[in-house]
Amino acid sequence: MDLLNEAGFEIGPWKNYKGNRPAANPKYCYNWSFEQPGEAVAVCLWHRSLKQGKGGVSFRRKPRGFAALRKGPGANVWNRRDADFGKNLELAYRQQLPIRVIVVDGEQRNPADLKPKASIVKARLLDPVGWAVTEYDYATGECLLERGKTPVLPAVDSSDLELAWFEGEKSKRAFIYHRRREAKARREKIQEALRANGGKLICEVQNCGFDFAERYGTLGEGYAQVHHLLPLSKSPKNGRETKLKDLAIVCANCHVMIHAGGKCRALDGLIAASKGRE
Repeated sequence: MDLLNEAGFEIGPWKNYKGNRPAANPKYCYNWSFEQPGEAVAVCLWHRSLKQGKGGVSFRRKPRGFAALRKGPGANVWNRRDADFGKNLELAYRQQLPIRVIVVDGEQRNPADLKPKASIVKARLLDPVGWAVTEYDYATGECLLERGKTPVLPAVDSSDLELAWFEGEKSKRAFIYHRRREAKARREKIQEALRANGGKLICEVQNCGFDFAERYGTLGEGYAQVHHLLPLSKSPKNGRETKLKDLAIVCANCHVMIHAGGKCRALDGLIAASKGRE
C-alpha cells in the first residue's frame, strides 16, 4: 500500500474497511495488479521472472489457469487475481498507459504442486524506472513488458466514460466483457479513420474537428478516443455485434460532453455552429 502511494496511486478506498488496518483490506491486499483509471497501471512482478537481455530488462506474461492445475481452497482466488492481472495489462496496452512495477522477492508458490504452499514475500521494491507493454497478443493474452520504455503506440481507446453510468456489479461486468469483445472493432475504427483522413484522427463531432496531432505535435500523433454511437446500456443482455459504423472518432472534450449527466448525445448538434472552430 505504501509503495502504491509512493507511485501516485489512490489508496484512500483501502481505509473503507471495518478491520483495524487498511493494509489488511481483503478487497486490495495481496492483489497482483492495480489501476489508476486513465493514468497508470501497477503490477507486482517476481524478481526471478524478470529477464535481462540486450534490450534491457523485460517480463513476458503467458496466461495460465490455476484451476486447471489444482482444485480446492485458493484456486478461485488465484484465478481471479491472475485474470485481473491480465485485464490490467490489456488495459495498459489498449490505452497506452505507463506501468509501475513493484518487484517482489521471496518464496514463490508453485501451483503445479499437489499441495502448493502460499507464497512468502520477503521484500518489495518500487522500481523508479517506468515500464510499458510493448507487445500484446489479443488472441492469447500473451504480452511483453519492457523496463525503461514509454507508451508510444496510438491508444486503441480511452478510460471508459460509459462504465460510470452502469449501476450494479453484474451490469458493469457484462459491460466490461462487451468492451473486451469489441476491442478489435475499435482498433479497426482507428485504422479506418487514419486511412480516410490521410493519417489524421479528426474528431467527428459536427463543428469540432479537433486533431490531437495538430494541437500537440508528435505527442498527439495517432491519438483519439473512440465513441460508441449506440447506447450500450440499451444493448441486449447477450450484447450485440459492434460494427465500424457504430463507432466514431472523437476528442476527449467532446467525449465527456456526449456522456455528461449519464447521457449518450448525438454528434450532430453537440456544438452550435457559432461555437465551432474558426
